[in-house]
Amino acid sequence: MRVEIDTVLEAFKGPLLLIDDDKERQRIERVIEASRPAVENAIYRVFTESLRGINDSLDGVRLELRLDGSAIDIEIIEEVEPDVPESEYSFSPGDVEKLTLRILEPLKKAAADAAAEEGRSLNNWISSALARSLERRQRRARAHVRRARRHSRRAARGDDDLEDVDSED
Repeated sequence: MRVEIDTVLEAFKGPLLLIDDDKERQRIERVIEASRPAVENAIYRVFTESLRGINDSLDGVRLELRLDGSAIDIEIIEEVEPDVPESEYSFSPGDVEKLTLRILEPLKKAAADAAAEEGRSLNNWISSALARSLERRQRRARAHVRRARRHSRRAARGDDDLEDVDSED
């Protein structure tokens, strides 16, 4: 879907006809034209904020905006979930909490590119990456506990060749 920003700016032309003085009308036309970038930016921000709310309520698709010259393109993107094993961090929509994340722009771009390559939303990709990282951490912690238990059992038996628990990492 394409929304022409010129439509908004064209709306000023009717009221300008009410100005009898040609010089004054031309001056106001120049002001309107000079304000074009600010108006385009404001319209884009309004659409962006609106789509955030809409995207929060959509399931399986999201809307994306692109400013293209004097128009805003709105694209419907289907979110494809890759087949991944069930995680203890899997959730249902009722379990979701919002988080504001401050991130360096190059890192955000790299993550967005990786998400796009997988056909996923950035939010979904980051959530999955975080879940994978936490699961790896838990596996390492469980392995460390198992090594500590083995070490304790060996010590209790009086084994002479006790290995340092951390040397098996």
